[in-house]
Amino acid sequence: MSVPIHISNAVKVFGADTVIDGLNLEIAPGEFFTLLGPSGCGKTTLLRMIIGFNSIDGGEFRLDEKLINDVPVNQRNIGMVFQNYAIFPNMSVADNVAFGLDLRKLPKDEIRTKVDRILRTVRIDHLKDRMPSRLSGGQQQRVALARALVIEPRVLLMDEPLSNLDAKLRVEMRNVIKQIQQDVDITTVYVTHDQEEALAVSDRIAVMNHGVIQQIGSPREIYRHPANTFVSTFIGLSNLIEATARPDGDEHEVTLLGEYAFRVPLTAITTGPVIASIRPEEFEIHLDGAEGLPATVRSSVFLGTSTHYFLTTSDGREIEVIQDDTDLDEILPGTEVRLTVLCERVNVFDAAGELNLIAR
Repeated sequence: MSVPIHISNAVKVFGADTVIDGLNLEIAPGEFFTLLGPSGCGKTTLLRMIIGFNSIDGGEFRLDEKLINDVPVNQRNIGMVFQNYAIFPNMSVADNVAFGLDLRKLPKDEIRTKVDRILRTVRIDHLKDRMPSRLSGGQQQRVALARALVIEPRVLLMDEPLSNLDAKLRVEMRNVIKQIQQDVDITTVYVTHDQEEALAVSDRIAVMNHGVIQQIGSPREIYRHPANTFVSTFIGLSNLIEATARPDGDEHEVTLLGEYAFRVPLTAITTGPVIASIRPEEFEIHLDGAEGLPATVRSSVFLGTSTHYFLTTSDGREIEVIQDDTDLDEILPGTEVRLTVLCERVNVFDAAGELNLIAR
């Protein structure tokens, strides 16, 4: 049965550096929860505190209300999949998967039954007698996942599990991992720095930076309504443009670079400098002299279903725009265009970039 994870006021100190300071987190039973952030942000440190590889210097960690701060690793009943898989090269697939059950001294028949069942779950039962040297990267990943799950843990932890795979296999395996997690119905905490991966597999995401959680939300919430400019630029691409805002009836008029204005609802009356965050797909390109932000096409990249344009504004600012390839023929470098925005998709932050002002 899946269990919740409660973390309150977590603290981790390495020497003179406080890596995590007063972090709070609630993870629901059966949730696929992802810790996302750049290298060194504290996400793996937090994961290792949950399993017990790192000591807890402050706060409380609870699994289903049970305090685990001082519980030994082997008594927390947590499964973990490592970045390098940690598969024993001198053991067959079946023996690798059975390792944790052997340590628990279960009867041989029970071990065999559990191993066969989990190998079928991860769809590698036909490889049970094969040695790791004869497995592909994706197959080794499935072995590591099976070994973590066969002990029937209360929680599954995964630390950058797809980072060693090529791009195509990463996409395949992230779908496999998500499906297996749903089938098993286990609370899962997943660590990655790959934004697309996090968006694809997660029920909720916590975006971290310098040991601080910047935002927690569903993939759609975080992408569509980021809490601050760090989240806006870390999750996907975003053009950050200085702008000014002034009240205009029930909405606000936001003017980009003093040249193009659009109207949006803000959470409070705001006058003065703000930062507009506009994702490449939230711009529209016009060739007919319509009102908009003037820009010049510098180059483009054809991506099959879309074209990625790199443009320069009149003040030399670089802007990225992605257009559905069915909308326009290729726009050649040097072409002068006008850019408008999809107002219902744009985000506007305060001048410090710390607060999203859009009312949604």
